[in-house]
Amino acid sequence: MQMLPRLLALLLLFGSTVIADTPKPLRALLIAGGCCHDYENQKRILTEGISARVPIVWTVVHDVEMVDGKDTAAVRDHLSSVYAKENWAEGYDVVVHDECYGEMKDPAMLARITKPHSEGGVPAVFLHCSVHSYRKAADADANLWRDLLGSKSMYHEAAAVLTVKPTVPQHPVMAGFPAEFVTPEKDELYIIEKLWDTATVLATSHSDKLNKENPVVWVNEAGKVRSFSTSLGHSNPVVASSEYLELVSRGILWVTGRLQK
Repeated sequence: MQMLPRLLALLLLFGSTVIADTPKPLRALLIAGGCCHDYENQKRILTEGISARVPIVWTVVHDVEMVDGKDTAAVRDHLSSVYAKENWAEGYDVVVHDECYGEMKDPAMLARITKPHSEGGVPAVFLHCSVHSYRKAADADANLWRDLLGSKSMYHEAAAVLTVKPTVPQHPVMAGFPAEFVTPEKDELYIIEKLWDTATVLATSHSDKLNKENPVVWVNEAGKVRSFSTSLGHSNPVVASSEYLELVSRGILWVTGRLQK
């Protein structure tokens, strides 16, 4: 009898938009780690929260590179152990990037990281600091990582409570998202300096510094790969909120072609 409430909750959450023909669980790889965030708890919040909403089997890779409990420059330019293999994404239906390695500068390694997506078509989800990862390996205004994201961002504003508003509420990813979502704790507004023509902004938050709306949720379709990105998710209460978990869940379903209109 305990299954009935859960099934009803899924129906209320996703309505008629989500999963057709009871597919096999998605095989998902979550890559976490780096400086400045509570990845130890956030990887649990994400995997448990999304698993309650989506049929999914997780593999989690979280390299811990901390010295005396403090983040160091070595953390910021660390290369996740998952990338040691050339075919590191083989066997996965989707990769969720939740890493924070903004100082990694090796363009050849960046090509290895992005190849399964750009050439192999493995769908990608980018959360929070992954938007800033590998930016030091950038070549002028574009690089392989940004091509996947469909955006360029080099800095964020000071942490603040953000009000998030959908810009394309009819998009399948945004179904059920409130007209306004106020983050339950301070989050970081990543300033999007450039958007690719292949990207579609789904939600924004106002930048007081720039006095304009700034993208915080978007999707990108470049070549054979789909990606979903949100710069939200700095603090645990934001990541644990039902709005965030449902948004990311729908992003995963959309990039893998399992979210139906």
